[in-house]
Order: sequence, then C-alpha cells, then structure tokens
Amino acid sequence: MTRPGKRQVDLFLDALAETSNVTASARAAGMAASAFYRERRRSADFADRWHDALCEGFVRLETELLSEALVAATGNVKDATLRARAQKYRLGLALLAAHRAAVRGTKSLAVGSSAGSVDAKDRLARRLRDMQDRASEAELPSGAEAGAEEAVGAAMEAEPNRAAEQDRCA
Repeated sequence: MTRPGKRQVDLFLDALAETSNVTASARAAGMAASAFYRERRRSADFADRWHDALCEGFVRLETELLSEALVAATGNVKDATLRARAQKYRLGLALLAAHRAAVRGTKSLAVGSSAGSVDAKDRLARRLRDMQDRASEAELPSGAEAGAEEAVGAAMEAEPNRAAEQDRCA
C-alpha cells in the first residue's frame, strides 16, 4: 500500500479545504481515500492538517450558504417559493452542523477556551444581525425580505454551539 507523497498530500488538503469532501479530494490527488485515512491514523501532523482543512471547508460552505440565503429573490416570487427556498438553506445549514458534529472532538480544546467561545458566539450573532439589517435596507419585496430573514434566523438556530466549534478550528 503506497503512502501519499508530499505533492499528493498538498493536493488532497487543498481540495479538502475547498470542498470538505474526502472522496473527491482523494480523487483530485490521484489516490484512494483509504490511503489518506491510513495516513491520518499514522501521522498526528497530517491529522491536524486534515482537521484544519475540514474546518476551513466548513467555513467556506457555511459562508456560501449564508451568502446565497441573503440574496433577495427578484421578480414576482410566490410565498411558497420563498418558504421552500428558506427551507433549503435551513436544511443545508443543518447538514453542515451534522458534519461539524462528526469531526468535533478530533482536536482537543485549549484549557480555559470556553470564555472565548462565548465571545465568538456573540460576534457571530452580531455579524448575522448586521447582515440581516443590510438585507432589510436593500428595499426588498416584502416576501423576499421575509425569506432572507427566515434563512438568517435559521442559520443562527442551526447549531447553537457553532461559534464554539469554529474556535476549535482556529
């Protein structure tokens, strides 16, 4: 069984940071995913880099979901369509939260980091409120504004401890 070389590891970790998809990342590096799972068990350094890449990928995915959720629908959009759209983003954020939970605990927290987690959670909530305010100021049609507000609200409820997890990824 061949171990991945430096170039393959770099390709894998770059793709993992972009997609959070192990199988697709292994394919991009030209190897089977099992080789990278074995390497992760063998090397603590690689395991740490893997975890960091996954965390970066989660942040990218979440940012894309929130960004898309805040884009106002244009034209004549029915309320049912807006509700379905908000549900789609809620589902995406819930799935992302489940993936975060799957990797939670693979990297230990620093002692005394819980106070920083509260600060991070407050900062995240403040950012989301600011985004919501900006979306409200953009003269959205009433249904589109409600859909954006619902999607942002869902993002804030998707995982209450998401900011604490992001601190682990820092």
